[in-house]
Amino acid sequence: MKLDPVTFEVLRNALSSLCDEGSEMIARLAYAPTISEGHDHSCAVLTPEGRLVAHGNRDQAPHIGSFEPSVNVVRKWIDNKFEPGDVYIFNDPYSGGTHCNDVKLIRPIFYKNKLVAFNSCTGHWPDVGGALPGSFNPKAVDCYSEGLRIPPMRLFKEDQLDKTVMTLIEYNMRTGRERIADIYAQHRAGHLVEERLLELIERYGDNTIETLFNDVFDYTEEMFRKQVAKLPDGVFEFEDFSDQDIMHPDTPKIKIHCKMEINGTKVTFDFRGSDPAPKGPFGFPRASLDTAVYDGTLHCFPHLSPLNHGLSRAIDIISTPGSCVDIQEPTPASGYASGAYEKVAAVTMACWANAFSTINSKRMYAAGINLANLCIGGIHPKTGKQYVNYLWNEGGQGARSYKDGNSFQMMIFIGGATNQPIEILERWYPLLYTNCNGVVDSCGDGKFRGGLGIDRSFKAMGQMTLTMHGDRAIITPFGLAGGTNGGPNTLSVRRATNPDITEELGMHAMGIQLQPGDHILYRSNGGGGFGNPLERDPKLVLDDLKNGWISQDKAKNVYGVVVTTENSTNDILIERSKTDKHRTFLNKQIVPRGYGTGEIHPLGEKLTIGS
Repeated sequence: MKLDPVTFEVLRNALSSLCDEGSEMIARLAYAPTISEGHDHSCAVLTPEGRLVAHGNRDQAPHIGSFEPSVNVVRKWIDNKFEPGDVYIFNDPYSGGTHCNDVKLIRPIFYKNKLVAFNSCTGHWPDVGGALPGSFNPKAVDCYSEGLRIPPMRLFKEDQLDKTVMTLIEYNMRTGRERIADIYAQHRAGHLVEERLLELIERYGDNTIETLFNDVFDYTEEMFRKQVAKLPDGVFEFEDFSDQDIMHPDTPKIKIHCKMEINGTKVTFDFRGSDPAPKGPFGFPRASLDTAVYDGTLHCFPHLSPLNHGLSRAIDIISTPGSCVDIQEPTPASGYASGAYEKVAAVTMACWANAFSTINSKRMYAAGINLANLCIGGIHPKTGKQYVNYLWNEGGQGARSYKDGNSFQMMIFIGGATNQPIEILERWYPLLYTNCNGVVDSCGDGKFRGGLGIDRSFKAMGQMTLTMHGDRAIITPFGLAGGTNGGPNTLSVRRATNPDITEELGMHAMGIQLQPGDHILYRSNGGGGFGNPLERDPKLVLDDLKNGWISQDKAKNVYGVVVTTENSTNDILIERSKTDKHRTFLNKQIVPRGYGTGEIHPLGEKLTIGS
């Protein structure tokens, strides 16, 4: 490190701060609640060579590995012939990572006519065209029904909007005029980042900032390698599965297999044991594989967050082009976040858990919520205008080796773990929410339980089209060390014309037509548990029962805790002798091994403290 430590820390945090400002600017100006409320956006600074230096602390995690490939695609596309005030728009998933909904605005930053940095501002647009409102297509067999793919196109010249390019975009998307507002939000955020970075350069000099960039990389890489050196050398493997390849005639599971090798300070992740690319949407491009590995790694090395090039250059990742973790055009990509992304992040953390088990067991995490992408669209009955929105549920995080998993969060996907408030959604869209509460018994069980899923069910107040692209309805978030797998994602409907009948829609519902009064039941995963449920403190089980997180049946038949109700006070009390006896009985029973809710994952149970 060439800068003195004080200057380095001040400037390193200044870079993070200016990215936070840019991200907040996007959220404050964007029209889409996915961005303004759900914070599905990001803002980054990169070197002139396209290496990631910093991004916002609350940025959308699946974006972080796409910054470098996206900027480098634009650099190559125009042969580095940038001019001050240029801003390029880009969203191709195969070369830049993620999916078409994640639209990037990339700005070169100049100081005295010298290119000194790039800014990338990304927002998840609720719709980018395609066959269905929201652009998610759970039964797509290629990318052409998933929305508009935009190659690098100059959208602003000298910071003036190119109306032809903007109109092309507007004409090919539902609610295109709203996307104009989102473009201006991302553009203004990039301008703010440019202003803040130039202020630093004016104060400290461009040579100091250039040195800072390299020092950030060196510092992060050194910190990472020092900690890796304390871990045992070896090969650590884990695998997970999707529910099914929905478009394959046999609907098989899709396997994600990770082999992590530590050799001194060198770390290699090998995914060549994963299945070939599916027929339907599940897989993701190579850049998203890198992102998911970085995401899972940063969960186990949180002091190195946010990501920068220093960490990415310290990790080797191997994949097979044409596999489910390295898809090629035209394999569909829109559902990557509910498909391969969460599984790769989860198996990455499981491999690190194995390595840390004898060194620092607090770095061991069970699997958590899987995203379930729910999109609605139609004509608003009050305004007569077209609308589209992308909804998601928060859910349960995996239990840790020392503590319960958090409930109602999305830590793998969004650092800020925010939601879209139902009050905002009801104001903008013809929805009436009937529930916003925890799903009873949705947690994976263990000495430490997983977090709970959430029930955000609603009634349609107008005609609309609904599409779901999700996963983890059958193969649920895995537990570790004998903890059970978490609860499922579920989606069903009770029609206004027949409210006593519940119709299961599942995780690949496509173009479902809803009428006013139809009731959508939308519930999310709970996280996997950690450790033997029979070792859980009975007082914690009682607290969960009183809070409504678990049922009396689960308290007795999973945790072995027998309770009684005090007649005079209606208070629930533990019957100690019956609890001890029942736990002895349950300890002799065999809990099924498998990948479903309440089962013990056959690989996860081997990952114990000290294993």
